[in-house]
Amino acid sequence: MRTHILLAALAAVATACGREHLSPAFGRANREAFGAQAARVEGRRAPPPSMALDAQEADVIGKGYVRSLAGKQARAEPPPILMVDQQAPNGGPQRLAPSVPKE
Repeated sequence: MRTHILLAALAAVATACGREHLSPAFGRANREAFGAQAARVEGRRAPPPSMALDAQEADVIGKGYVRSLAGKQARAEPPPILMVDQQAPNGGPQRLAPSVPKE
């Protein structure tokens, strides 16, 4: 009896999973991925790589190009300036603020 029920369940699953129940797009990503991995045929050249840029890369390249057109007469950004406090007149180290612990 159990064998008949098991066979009936397997038959129902097999008919429900047939190709006619699958959509035409089923497995499209896998077919495309495996198709890209196909071995090259002798005598045929490889397709050229995709040179598409995303928006951020295009923005960086565009800004660099515009900067290069400005020439040497354009003002560049000034270099950063480091401000250093002068030492005490007696040449010794400055006193620490009261919030700094003593060593």
